[in-house]
Amino acid sequence: MPKGNKAQVGIEYAAVLVLFLFILVPVLYIGITEIRISGQVSQAKIAVDSIADAADRVYAQGPGATTTVEVYLPAAVNYATLNSHEVNINIFLPTGETTDEYALSRGNLTGTLPTLPGRHVLVVGMTSNGSVNIQEAT
Repeated sequence: MPKGNKAQVGIEYAAVLVLFLFILVPVLYIGITEIRISGQVSQAKIAVDSIADAADRVYAQGPGATTTVEVYLPAAVNYATLNSHEVNINIFLPTGETTDEYALSRGNLTGTLPTLPGRHVLVVGMTSNGSVNIQEAT
């Protein structure tokens, strides 16, 4: 076999490998981005559901009832609010978009929610005026 044929086979093999990498890298990037988005949205949804559930429990028990709830907030939280009967967390996604995750509660919600990522312990209590107050534990 002439020496030029071996070089041609090596070049063709390298070209196929480069083409394969050009296809594989974007697919992996899109897949990893989707996994990150799914994880952040799931963390936010679990957090708002946990907060609303704790608020419903103390609301059902009446004035003076308190409980604590531990939540994990994802990275890139834009804001977290309590609006009347709604717990809302808005997160900034890796794609540049934002999304809202919310849950509804039976009680009128007051207080503040943290926005820093990570684990937070919240104190949820029913006040004498009929609202449910939510604050980060100190």
